[in-house]
Amino acid sequence: MTKTFDHRAFDRAFAGAATVAVGLAIAAGFWVLGTPGRQREIAADRQRLQDVATIAQLLHDQYLNAGDGFELPATLEASELRNDPLTNQPYEYARLGDRTFELCATFDTDSSSHRLTRNNNPEAERWQHPEGRQCFEFDVAVYPTVMY
Repeated sequence: MTKTFDHRAFDRAFAGAATVAVGLAIAAGFWVLGTPGRQREIAADRQRLQDVATIAQLLHDQYLNAGDGFELPATLEASELRNDPLTNQPYEYARLGDRTFELCATFDTDSSSHRLTRNNNPEAERWQHPEGRQCFEFDVAVYPTVMY
C-alpha cells in the first residue's frame, strides 16, 4: 500500500497561510504608518510649517535689505501671506514688537505623535506643535531655520 500525498490539501493550506500573511502585512503597515487620511494630515501639517517658515524668511530678507530702518508691518499683504493648504485661509500674522512677530497656523496632528524630520535635527524642536492652533514667535533679525 502506497500512501499518496494530497496536493489539494497542501495547496489550500498554503493559500490560507499566504492570505493571512498578506493581511497581517497590510495591518502592520497601517499600524506603523497610519491610515492614508492620517498621512494626508501629516503632509498638510508639514506644508503649514514650511509655509510659516517661508513667510518668516521673507520678512527676514526684507529686514536684511532695508537695514536698520526696517519696521515690521502691522499687517501683511495678501501676496506675502500664504494660505493653508486645506482650508485656503491665510495664516495669522501679528506684530509683537519692533523686531518680533508671530505666525499662527492650525494643525491637524500633534507633532509629538510622529517625527518631524528623518534626521535628528535639533532645530526641529522649535517646530513642535500640538493639534490645533499654534503660534511661532520670531525675531526678524534671526534667520528662521527650516527643518526640511
